[in-house]
Amino acid sequence: MLLWERIKPCDPNNALMIKSFTQHLKFAKYDIPAGLVVFLVAIPLCLGIALASGAPLFSGIITGVIGGIVVGLLSGSHLSVSGPAAGLTVIVLNAIATLGSFEAFLVAVVLAGVLQIAAGYINAGIIGHYFPSSVIKGMLAAIGIILILKQLPHFVGLHSEAFGAMEFNEADGTNTFSKFLYALTHINELALAVGVISLGLIILWETKFIKKNAVLSKIPGALVAVIVSIVIPIGARAINPAWLIGAEQFVSLPDLFNPENLKTAFASPDWSAVLNLDVYVVAVTIAIIASLETLLSIEAVDKLDPEKRRTPNNQELKAQGVGNVIAGLLGGLPMTAVIVRSSANLNSGAKSKMAAVYHGLFLLVAVALIPNILNLIPLSALAAILLHIGYKLAKPALIKDQWRQGRSQFIPFIVTILAILFTDLLIGIIIGLNVGAYFILMSNYKLPFSKIETAHPMSGTKMIQIKLSEHVSFLNKASLAHVLEDIEQGADLMIDGTNSIAVDHDIVELISDFKTQAELKEINLTLKNIPELYSLDKKVSSSPKKYFHEHDTINEALKHNRAWIAEKLHHDPMYFNRLADGQTPDLLWIGCSDSRVVPNLITGLDAGDIFVHRNIANQLRNNDFNAHSALDYAVNFLNVSNIVVCGHYNCGGVKAALGGPVNDTIDTWIEDLRELAKRHETELLQIQDETARVNRLVELNVIEQLSHVMSIPFVQEAVKQNKLAVHGWVFDLKTGSLLDVSKEKPRVFEPVYIANGTQN
Repeated sequence: MLLWERIKPCDPNNALMIKSFTQHLKFAKYDIPAGLVVFLVAIPLCLGIALASGAPLFSGIITGVIGGIVVGLLSGSHLSVSGPAAGLTVIVLNAIATLGSFEAFLVAVVLAGVLQIAAGYINAGIIGHYFPSSVIKGMLAAIGIILILKQLPHFVGLHSEAFGAMEFNEADGTNTFSKFLYALTHINELALAVGVISLGLIILWETKFIKKNAVLSKIPGALVAVIVSIVIPIGARAINPAWLIGAEQFVSLPDLFNPENLKTAFASPDWSAVLNLDVYVVAVTIAIIASLETLLSIEAVDKLDPEKRRTPNNQELKAQGVGNVIAGLLGGLPMTAVIVRSSANLNSGAKSKMAAVYHGLFLLVAVALIPNILNLIPLSALAAILLHIGYKLAKPALIKDQWRQGRSQFIPFIVTILAILFTDLLIGIIIGLNVGAYFILMSNYKLPFSKIETAHPMSGTKMIQIKLSEHVSFLNKASLAHVLEDIEQGADLMIDGTNSIAVDHDIVELISDFKTQAELKEINLTLKNIPELYSLDKKVSSSPKKYFHEHDTINEALKHNRAWIAEKLHHDPMYFNRLADGQTPDLLWIGCSDSRVVPNLITGLDAGDIFVHRNIANQLRNNDFNAHSALDYAVNFLNVSNIVVCGHYNCGGVKAALGGPVNDTIDTWIEDLRELAKRHETELLQIQDETARVNRLVELNVIEQLSHVMSIPFVQEAVKQNKLAVHGWVFDLKTGSLLDVSKEKPRVFEPVYIANGTQN
């Protein structure tokens, strides 16, 4: 009973948690098999990375378990999987040597985790939104190519380096290409046969023949390949004892049933090392690099996600920080979100973050109970799984697609691939980011604004419109100044910053200074949506002249449409294909028809995110068939999870209900508002200011409409099952803010029934 009291299922946050947990259980049939495949891939990766890092072998397993279970539960990512990262091997190896012991290094891991948690709380995760798409795609393709090159030696039976190594240059003086060529001349026929058969089974399991089979389609192809790979060497040895795969070409887990192994499996931090300044240098280094790799990985996984879900970056940093603190305390390696495991998770059909948790649980149970069985798995079979993942990450179609998008996308993409191939992941990404930033700067330098000239249809006065681009920096100051100087005397000039996200203060100052020049040249200057207007003279108009609306609205709309199409296709070639495939909005918006209240602009949500029903004063009356039909369709067919009733201050319909002038049609429409005003007459009359009185009735009207919404049985049922949440908002035109008025208690109405499109 006490536990139930603490959970409080009626609390919205806890209700959301319960809903999320129920959803995860629903996806178990997808997530458990996916977790099993990731677990099989993770075993040799954990061991190989620990070996390459100069750390105890079991430290990699510890991090794999914590990355799966702890980080998996805390993370907001749906598909990423965390564990020891190949990108940190050199740093870990050097840090252990610098600090003198693995136990001292563990102190740095704990401190790095604390720094990551702090970074999450100060919103440092925002940096993840500034990685160019071309660089992210280049990283994915590079990792795919590296997987193919690095796994081929294991595929043919040559144990040339630690499983999961990613660096180009190796400690013995060789490199990725030389090891690849060497492997082709040192083939173990049986290991190769295991690899080929395993890869064939994985490919077979993706064909229509298997997918149509109700039983076989539920078994992961990678699991079938691993089981067969265990049987083949045993059968081959029974036929001919000379047919062998070297012991080093099998998974090699420590046996925890052996007391000596168990005693040395876990290490503890040597807290005396906190006095060593080098520990803090290592901690900061790990925190920065692990955080960058994590943010890059989740950005890449989100791009691969078929459902295009977004990971909260700051939540991810906190989750990784907690994971690293625990890993350091238990004797594990530092961790990051890892693209190889995450790609395996995605390709295996995972639907939610529980797949990562299941992989961690499988890893924990298997290492504890059946290490000897797992040690029968040949690395060539696991290499086959990674070869298949590598091909999917580096498909030729991806390269063709980037080529079609032009130089500004293709060059950063290909440079990132080559840089990662010939250095390592982190250095390659930094090089790619610099090249990507160069093209962004050049693009903005060349196209900081567009200039459109027309003539007024009546007076013939020249009308000039300068539209600023998304980012206008000090680099564009000279070109904009030159254009402004050339504006003819007596012209009508509008400077439009509607499309701008960031405008440097230098540009704002330039426009401010131009105001004086405009007055001297009798230029009629109009500013529209220019940021930082506080720095300009208040006499400068902040809204366009009337004739811009009267004459140019249609032409401007068509021009903007063409520009919008080009912009969308530039950033996302499949954008309109997805729109055409159908809508999956998460939100039904019941709002006012007022032209100033535009749901997508106010919320920043994209096309397809909001299903909208609008009318005068956001009414949802008992006799309004259209509004109820919109509700029915949104809740029962589109399965929206939120309904918002949104009014706005200074609403014309509400003013009319309080005595403003109306015609007969509108008078009929707002009769419910008049009745609402009468019911609250005592409260409203106490408000002396007329605007405040109107705004209060706006709030009361939103609360009233919530009552109407909640009176509909299918809405009540969806809310009861935690499938739907209902909100009441008011939009403040003066500030642009959305205010939540849901907490005021709505009235209780008799149920309104809608059946088969007919209101009863």
